[in-house]
Amino acid sequence: MPELRRSAEPRSVILHGQALRYILKRSSARRTMALQVGSGGLSVSAPWRLPVTEIERFIAQKQDWIHSKLVKLQGRAVDAPTWCDGMTLPYLGRSVGLNVVAEPSQTVLTADRLQLPVRSSMALQKAVLGWYQRTALSYFEARMKVFLPLLKRPPAQLLLTNARTRWGSCTRQGVVRLNWRLLQAEPAQIDYVLAHELAHLEHLDHSPAFWRAVARLYPDFVAARQALRENGHRYHVLSGS
Repeated sequence: MPELRRSAEPRSVILHGQALRYILKRSSARRTMALQVGSGGLSVSAPWRLPVTEIERFIAQKQDWIHSKLVKLQGRAVDAPTWCDGMTLPYLGRSVGLNVVAEPSQTVLTADRLQLPVRSSMALQKAVLGWYQRTALSYFEARMKVFLPLLKRPPAQLLLTNARTRWGSCTRQGVVRLNWRLLQAEPAQIDYVLAHELAHLEHLDHSPAFWRAVARLYPDFVAARQALRENGHRYHVLSGS
């Protein structure tokens, strides 16, 4: 009877432009691959002699599922918002207090306060999320103008996305989408995601040439990417349609 071989080693793989750590568990008794996401993160069980390239190709095929599981797992550690007058809203890396006023009135944003007209208490969540999305598009458009002189190819369009598994995307046609929830993040994190997607206008992969393009657009992207990796689960607490 052949000897049973087992091993476990920490590894990392790039998913959605970010390094994801995982534990690779090998066994000579295993014939197929399996993924598990728990409190310790991602673990991958694989046959003993299966090449790492095939294992990480399998992980890449399941990346949306993995990310959604990690987001849910991390999100449980963050309290869901209590929708009420006086609540605290995360905005560009700082907190602003919500001041609900009756319609008709103006929306006014100061350094630490958001005055928001709301039709009724039942419409509060919808009004707040609507403000996030309108403000996000305006902010993203302004930041994109800063990058335009550095681009070899301008984007065809900038749109918002409500995706639960990624912060942005770029199509072959040059349509760039950014997640409106990023408005909660520090400006550096938003600039990193924007630079990441704009770099895809040149390279639709994550090759070394792509990362050189990201660095050209935003030299300090490594620190911003790390900050987003550490705090991104907090931004997903807000939900919208």
